[in-house]
Amino acid sequence: MNKIKKQSLAALAAAGLAFGLVACGDDSSSSTKAPDEETSAYAGVVFDGGDYQVQEGELRWIDKDGKISEKSLSFYQDSKVITNGAEVYVLEGLGTDNISKVNPELIEEGAEKAVAWQEKFANANPVDMAFDGEKAWVALQNADSLVLISTKDGKVLKSIKTGEFASKEEKSPYVADIELAKGVLYALFVRYSADAEYNFTYPRGLVAIYDAETGKLQDTVQLVTNNPTAMTLYNGNLYVASLGEYDGKADDNRGVEKVDLKAKKSELIISGEKLGAGIYGFVAEEETAYAAIYKGWGNTPVVKIDLEKKTFEKVEGIADAQKTMAVKNGVLYVGDHTYGEEKVYFYKDGKLTALEQPKGAQAPYSIALF
Repeated sequence: MNKIKKQSLAALAAAGLAFGLVACGDDSSSSTKAPDEETSAYAGVVFDGGDYQVQEGELRWIDKDGKISEKSLSFYQDSKVITNGAEVYVLEGLGTDNISKVNPELIEEGAEKAVAWQEKFANANPVDMAFDGEKAWVALQNADSLVLISTKDGKVLKSIKTGEFASKEEKSPYVADIELAKGVLYALFVRYSADAEYNFTYPRGLVAIYDAETGKLQDTVQLVTNNPTAMTLYNGNLYVASLGEYDGKADDNRGVEKVDLKAKKSELIISGEKLGAGIYGFVAEEETAYAAIYKGWGNTPVVKIDLEKKTFEKVEGIADAQKTMAVKNGVLYVGDHTYGEEKVYFYKDGKLTALEQPKGAQAPYSIALF
C-alpha cells in the first residue's frame, strides 16, 4: 500500500474516534475537554509537511476527552480526510492520487488491517466525495470526469465526462467541490487556465447539475465570481464561496454567492470587499457557515457567516486557518497553521479552546467529523 506505514496505534474506544492529516507543530496546546457527546462528534485531523520537504502526513484521531492521538498512520502530504458515518476516507493529492478507506475499529492493528482498500486514480487528484448508500461520487480535480465508485472496494462503477467545461487548452474544468442531494449531483468548476510560464487566468466559475442516477447533464449555472472554492446546499439554494485571484485583494470578484436553483441564477450576497478578501476555506451547517479569509500567505482569519441574514463576525484567535475546518452540531473544529503556534481548536458559544496534541505533531491540514 503506497505511502502507508505498517505501524500500530494505541487502543481506541469503540464508542467513537476521529481522524485527520498533518504539517509542523508543537506541544504547547492546553489540555482541555472537547464538547460533550450530545453537542459534538469526534474529529479527525490530517497534518501535512509544513515546510513542504516532508513527503508524508499523519492520520490521527481526537478522542472524547479532546486529545489528539500519539500514534498515527502515514499518508502523502496535503491529503484530505472525509467521513461518512463511521467510515473514514483519505484522499491523497496529485502525485500519489490514492483513495483509501480506513476502518476505525482496526486502527490499532496497523495499516495492513486498518486500510480496507486503496485505489489509485493516476494523475487525477481526488479532492472530494459525495456518498449515496454503498456508492460515492468522487471529484477528480485534474481529470476530465467525475466517477462513481463502490465504497465496498473502491472500484469505478460509472463516470461522467466533464471536459466540455474546460477553459481554452485545458483538459479539465478543475472541479473544486461536489454535493449530492435528492438524486441530483452538483459539481463546482473553477475552469482556470495556465500558460507555459504558469500564469493563471480565472474566468467566472460554473456549477454543473447532473442526474446522479444516469449521469446526464441537466443544467448549468454561471457564477458571478472567480475561482470558487467550496459550496453548500441550504433551504433549496446553493451557496458558493470563492477566492478570486491569489492576491489577497478585497473586491466583488470573490465572496459568497447564492445560487437560485429554480431560476438558475446566482447573485453575490457577501462580497470580498466586505469580507476583506476572498474565501480559501468554507464549511457550513444549515444557515451557519465559517469562511477562512485569504489576505495573504500565513494570514487567513476565520469569520462566522449567517447565510440567511447575510451577516458575518470574526472568530477571534485564529490567524491562519487555510482550509482546516469542519463543523457539526454547532461546534467548529479549526486548525491554525501559524508557524510555531500550530494547534487544533474547537469553537463553541463564542469560545475558542485548544485541544491537547502530542509532541512532534505537525500543523493541522484537514479535519473531518463523525
